[in-house]
Amino acid sequence: MRLLHFSDLHLGAEIHGRKDPETGMHTQLKDFLRCMDFMVETALERDVDAVLFTGDAYHFRRPDPLPQREFIKRIKTLSDRGIAVLLLAGNHDLPPGYGEASALDIFSVLSIPGVTFVRRPDVVSLPTRRGELRVVCLPYLPRRTLVSVDEERGLDEDGIQRLMGMRVQEWLEALLRKSAPNDAPTIFAGHIWIQGAEFSGSERVLSSVFEPIIPPGVLRHQRFAYVSLGHIHRHQAFDEFKPHIVYAGSLGRLDFGEEKQPKGFVVVELERTQKGNWEAIWEFVQAPTRPFVTVKLDVRDSNNPTQAAIDALNQNRQIDGAVVRIQIFVKEAQREQVNLGRLRELLEKRVDHISTLELRSEGMTQVSDEPVSRSLGEFEQILHQSPIEWLASWIDELAKKEKQLGQRKSRLIELAQKLMEM
Repeated sequence: MRLLHFSDLHLGAEIHGRKDPETGMHTQLKDFLRCMDFMVETALERDVDAVLFTGDAYHFRRPDPLPQREFIKRIKTLSDRGIAVLLLAGNHDLPPGYGEASALDIFSVLSIPGVTFVRRPDVVSLPTRRGELRVVCLPYLPRRTLVSVDEERGLDEDGIQRLMGMRVQEWLEALLRKSAPNDAPTIFAGHIWIQGAEFSGSERVLSSVFEPIIPPGVLRHQRFAYVSLGHIHRHQAFDEFKPHIVYAGSLGRLDFGEEKQPKGFVVVELERTQKGNWEAIWEFVQAPTRPFVTVKLDVRDSNNPTQAAIDALNQNRQIDGAVVRIQIFVKEAQREQVNLGRLRELLEKRVDHISTLELRSEGMTQVSDEPVSRSLGEFEQILHQSPIEWLASWIDELAKKEKQLGQRKSRLIELAQKLMEM
């Protein structure tokens, strides 16, 4: 039996790109749909029996009709070709209020043949052209699904994490009891955070406070031939033991935190061993997503910094068709000599989107491109602050290197408060 596992589409994200005036479609949406088209084509070419989507179809909980239409069209293409499709709810797929509908609930109403949407923990049976496939499903579980406010009292964050992890294990054991063993292969599909998983950057901020961190050993059950996961945008696998635990990763690049990471999906072959057990052999397939490229140009030794930057960009082939951010390092006296308009005109003929085009000189605060590590306690403290408190903390941090910014703190806070009142 052959499966295709993909995840974390985030259709509707409009972070890096522009809108096409003729179609009204944002270039980041076009990029993600191009990757999804490639995934569908691969599923048809490889003659897969089932496609597993492990959550976060849309970037917003109430998506616009355009990304909804495009997603449904492509899922229906798989259905029309006789491929079973499992859609698992991720955190971006859940509605903001209790009792409200999810954007993916439309699949339960339309009843597209072979398409199953799973919003709550369950065991589903997917009929495929090569027989039954059983899937133990654990969609995204918000913190309050696992632990109440009363249960949290008197516990530190580590204690809360242990309690949530225990509840997830209880869910899993209950689901396995619900599914009596038979000859069909059984796999696991989840939108969860596994302990030891490496983040991309875009999904790291809120996760550590609001959801459980599951040890990989919890999912290493002999009944599972393969463990398909979503939620973490970096493709990675825990395959030193069986079953293989695999994050497909996001299908396209969402931001510069994913600049150097391959994006795509996983094709899985389920085979029966001589002992009668099912095992998986998997392969990661890269999707044709837009490259993200950071270019750092040092023109401090040039008498003509604009031309030096142009010459360097002309020699750089990586920026063609890419989302780029350009950082030009100059001496303070050179700042007025750099023609940013001319550089932007040159770049717009070659790149897909210019994220930033900036000058950096001595004395400027340098912002690190590396993600900042925070403890669980630090995240929790940050999340209890107001936006004004976030701004004040940020200014205090920057003022350690740029004293003048600290002197303007009160004025910046005052302006921010006025903006929030508008």
